[in-house]
Amino acid sequence: MQRRDAVIDIIAVVGVCLTYVLLEVLHLPKRWTLLVMALALAVYATYFIRRRGDSWHALGFRADNLRAAVVPIGVTTLVAAAGLVAVALRQGRAAWGPEVLLLLGLYPTWALAQQLAFQGVLHRRLMLFLRPPALQVLITATAFSSVHYGSFVLMTLTFTAGLLWSLLYRRWPNLWLLAGSHTVLAALAYPLILADDPLSRF
Repeated sequence: MQRRDAVIDIIAVVGVCLTYVLLEVLHLPKRWTLLVMALALAVYATYFIRRRGDSWHALGFRADNLRAAVVPIGVTTLVAAAGLVAVALRQGRAAWGPEVLLLLGLYPTWALAQQLAFQGVLHRRLMLFLRPPALQVLITATAFSSVHYGSFVLMTLTFTAGLLWSLLYRRWPNLWLLAGSHTVLAALAYPLILADDPLSRF
């Protein structure tokens, strides 16, 4: 991969993050913010695919490491999920709800797209330019958290999750499993912790 392409990818992902934060600061209605983000990502995705700079396997769409990755990613997800349920119960909220099932069914594609953007693209590109692994992980987690700007609790949760997923991706780069983890935790966090229905924004 050419370094020029890597720079373009970093600028594109970080640019989308900064644009999201700016639109939130300007209090643009959420549906319009999401529409702008969707259009920007669609344009970039078209460019990225047509450029053909990475194999899908290299990005993390792979099955050869499923057996090795499923236990560490699965255990991490279960521990985090248990923590979310425990917090919900402590706050007097139900530990389950119909929204959880709905999100579990509808969220995987969006979770996979986010894991591709932040782990498969941004994190991998940062590895080319930044020597300290901790800095690569920190920037990736911060960028992921930034596209959840507007809620301190949500940004804290996504920053923490971004750190965990980045560390897991470095050792077991499998976007399928990370998207599954993302789906489970998002399906629990939004209704149980945030009392929010993200689907209503559309």
